[in-house]
Amino acid sequence: MHLDKVVIQAVASGLLATALGSTALAQTPGRLILNDAPGMSGDIVAVSPIAVEIDVRGEAKKVPIESIREVTFAGEPQSLKAARVAIARGQSAQALEDIAKIEAAEMEGAEQLVVDELAFVKAAATGGRAAATGENVAAGLKAVQDYLGKHPQTHHLFPMQELLARLLARSGKFADAAAALAPLDRGPPSYRVRAAAARAGLFYEQKQYDEAAREFAAAAQIPTDEKDAASALQKRLAELGVARCRSRQGKPDESVEIVERVVGESDADDSDVLGAAYNALGDALRTAGKDQDAIIAYLTVDLVHNAVADNRAEALFKLAELWDKGKYPQRAEEARQSLTQSYPDSSWARKLAGGTGS
Repeated sequence: MHLDKVVIQAVASGLLATALGSTALAQTPGRLILNDAPGMSGDIVAVSPIAVEIDVRGEAKKVPIESIREVTFAGEPQSLKAARVAIARGQSAQALEDIAKIEAAEMEGAEQLVVDELAFVKAAATGGRAAATGENVAAGLKAVQDYLGKHPQTHHLFPMQELLARLLARSGKFADAAAALAPLDRGPPSYRVRAAAARAGLFYEQKQYDEAAREFAAAAQIPTDEKDAASALQKRLAELGVARCRSRQGKPDESVEIVERVVGESDADDSDVLGAAYNALGDALRTAGKDQDAIIAYLTVDLVHNAVADNRAEALFKLAELWDKGKYPQRAEEARQSLTQSYPDSSWARKLAGGTGS
């Protein structure tokens, strides 16, 4: 039986439930960089898929995983830190370059969590590049599956399961991709919404827009605490999934209405949501034949809401298309150069080069 089938069956049968309730014990000096609060430094006592435990001057704190942007370790090589940052930015090729700079001597006597972190960045960079470019997908799958098999208690479990799903989808195994998202269903509410939206995205990838719209809408309606900001963000992204489907279904007016509502509900610094929103708006305006207005929407992503790499890469790709269509070759070339230089291993750069993009 192929390894990917073994992993998917394990997920489906609930064998990963143990990992979700377990922790990897350690005591490694480190720092938690949080999403919406000051960071905290201390000894990392334990990690798990749902939380990281840290001892701050003798006080034990259990920090929910959805509150954490990054975990750093005092003894890790600088190139390891750089690789992790590159992965977060969607720059897998850069991460692989950073990993190659790590000398064996830098890892001698390293704490187990630092060793585990190196294994993570290697697998995430290899798998991420394969998912983005469509090249060496089998190797990317193996790297991610091997990592998950050896590190079931990692605090990186949820994003790595998402990466596994992306790679399986790249391989045309959409049912297996949906199954790979199962651990997120047992995670915090924001991850449950994220998993539901990711499954909707699998329908979207297959051009099954009616099914995708229903699933995106269902994801946006998952009950969560009204004070749960992380879940609210994921729900807004799911609503934007509905908007994209409406454009594909030839209903741009409905799409614009959804986007305007999401933008109105978002804070000015919600660049991840607003970047996706203005890209969805650009798509709707193109569908309506309003190319000039679409250009303004995509430029808003390029110049303002550009914090998420994939959002800006998408906007640059579509700007290049529209500048070409409008007979502005210099502007089109500038957009292409920005895309290939800033995001060379993105799916959008691959599509620009004639490969398969998003």
